[in-house]
Amino acid sequence: MKLLCLFCLITSYYANKMYTTICAVPVDAPAEVSDTIFARFVKDFQASPDALFEWALYGTGAQDDQEKNAFLLEYKETVYHPEDNYGRIKADVIIPGLTRIKDIVLEGKVLDEHKPIVYNHGLCVDTLNMSNIPNWNRHFDIDVRYSGKLLEHGFGNLFIIPVDSTRSVFLMDMNLKYGWFFNIFITMRVYKNSVEWRVNRYMNNLKKVAEELYAKEQNF
Repeated sequence: MKLLCLFCLITSYYANKMYTTICAVPVDAPAEVSDTIFARFVKDFQASPDALFEWALYGTGAQDDQEKNAFLLEYKETVYHPEDNYGRIKADVIIPGLTRIKDIVLEGKVLDEHKPIVYNHGLCVDTLNMSNIPNWNRHFDIDVRYSGKLLEHGFGNLFIIPVDSTRSVFLMDMNLKYGWFFNIFITMRVYKNSVEWRVNRYMNNLKKVAEELYAKEQNF
C-alpha cells in the first residue's frame, strides 16, 4: 500500500489577474477527529469569532522574520451576523515603512457541506489538486462578499479528505484578486510572504489541534 506523504504541499501562482494558493496538509488523525476541529471552527465563527485568533488564526498577524513582513495585519474586531450567515473582520493593514490603512473590512460567507466518510487508501499529498479532489467528508466554500479597498474578489475551498482509520488530509485553495491600490504593491514574492505564509500557518494550526485531540483520545 502506498504510504501517505509526510510533508505539506503548498504552491501559488498568478493567472487572469488573480493569485491562487493551494495547500494540502497530512494529518495524523482520522476524519472523524478532524471533523470535530472543523465543527469547532464553525462554532467559534458563529458564536465567538474572536476565539479563532487563539487557535485557528493564531500567529497569522505577522512573521517572526521582519524582513518578510510585506504586510502586517492588526486585527481589531471580528463579528458574526447570523441573519445572513457571514462574518466580518476589521483590521488595520500596515505596509512597514510606508503607510497604515485603517479599518479595512472583510466580510465572508461560509457554506458548510457534509458527506459520508469514504477512505482514500494510499493517498499521496503531492498528487492532490483542485481539479481532481478525492472523496471528501466535509467542505467549506468561503466567499468574500465585501472587502472595501483590499480585494476586488476573493474565494476559497477547504476540504477534509479521509485517508484511513487513523489519517486524513486538509486541502485548501485560496483565490484573491486585489483592488487597484493594493495591486500596486503586490508581486509574487510579496504575495508568498503575506498570503501564502498565512494560509500555511492557518492550515498547520488546524493540523496541530486535530493531532493533539486525537493523541489525547488515544491516551484514555
